Amino acid sequence: MSDNSLLRAVAERGVSTPERNQLQRFDWLLKALDIFVAEGIDAVRITRLAQDLGVTRGSFYWHFRNREDLIDALVSYWKDKNTEAITESVSHAGDLADGIFRFFETCINTARFDPRLDLALREWARRSAKVRTLVDREDEARIKALCDFFSRFGYAMPEALIRARVLYFSQIGFYALEVTESLNTRLSYTEAYFECFTGRQLKAIDVEYFRQHILETYGDKLP
Repeated sequence: MSDNSLLRAVAERGVSTPERNQLQRFDWLLKALDIFVAEGIDAVRITRLAQDLGVTRGSFYWHFRNREDLIDALVSYWKDKNTEAITESVSHAGDLADGIFRFFETCINTARFDPRLDLALREWARRSAKVRTLVDREDEARIKALCDFFSRFGYAMPEALIRARVLYFSQIGFYALEVTESLNTRLSYTEAYFECFTGRQLKAIDVEYFRQHILETYGDKLP
């Protein structure tokens, strides 16, 4: 579920001296991330983390100033992982089909984009104006990247923006509504999805290449 190398990089930000305990900031963040995604932000408590890690509560303060410091690191990880995954998916697209395919693959590759983490932040945002602002800001950045992508391939404003919104909202809604269908079934709609998102048609050879690539890489199960 987590990208350990990215989470470790986030954990080490601001650490100016070597950590002396056997457990490191990374271990606390990894446990906090698991609890947050499964149970929500209220379950991320110092005592709970210490119990689950088998250490004393005081050990936490070798690594974090307070609970807010830990929470800030979780939010940084979410931003670095999920927003960057979406923006990068279309930033170097060679053509329209390449960008749409890269975006779709990113959204089913949990090593790049973690839908459960995204939904956990959105649920938290329902009860926190501060977090709502953060989520809105990241949504805007993701939509802007998609809008810029459409603009590069000949769509004028506001059409580029609307198509970006349709593409992005449909994917987020797919997870929020917990749609249950096989990946093979979803891929069978590739041509129709592409035409809906772009107003253009795909070549049959491109559809089949993409379908085979996805099924060979990820099997037939959506995250």
